[in-house]
Amino acid sequence: MKAGKIPLNERLGLGDRLKYSLLATLILFIILGLSSLIPMSIEEAGTLLEEAKKIIGENPTVIGIWTNNMLAALLIYIPFLGIGLAGYIMFQTGRIFGALAVESGISSIMLILFAVVTVYGLIEFVAYGTALTESILFSYSIVKRSLRHELRWLLISMGIVAGLLLIAAILEVIIINFFTQTLLPGT
Repeated sequence: MKAGKIPLNERLGLGDRLKYSLLATLILFIILGLSSLIPMSIEEAGTLLEEAKKIIGENPTVIGIWTNNMLAALLIYIPFLGIGLAGYIMFQTGRIFGALAVESGISSIMLILFAVVTVYGLIEFVAYGTALTESILFSYSIVKRSLRHELRWLLISMGIVAGLLLIAAILEVIIINFFTQTLLPGT
């Protein structure tokens, strides 16, 4: 490396990384929204929802939701591959929102907005945007042979993402319990 030529990842401070994380979050929301709008049959929607139930279980728990979401985030952190995996994960999540829309008759965009307004979805996506940003920067640091500096940021990012996903999982379970006990008693 030439003297005075500091790699991008070493020049970025916390504020810059937050801005990039928010941009990544926006991109992930766009992928989610667009994929939720892809038409599907009632049969395809039923199959997707059954597969989703197998992953999160019939009675979602904080640990179950957190584990599933943390696994997705860890996949996003994989250097180079994580970037594509983030897109794939968001695409598939959008398809699940689309399946819920087919089953419920509520627009998939309204369902996504509900997840954002109730905050848990927003927190989850900021966590995924943070993981995606760090995946890109970590991949860049591998290419630029600037790993030492980036390893610290990687660990900080993973801690933040784990905490955000835990908060989101707690809120999601509270919302699920509220709806199943208040609006859908006996289910």
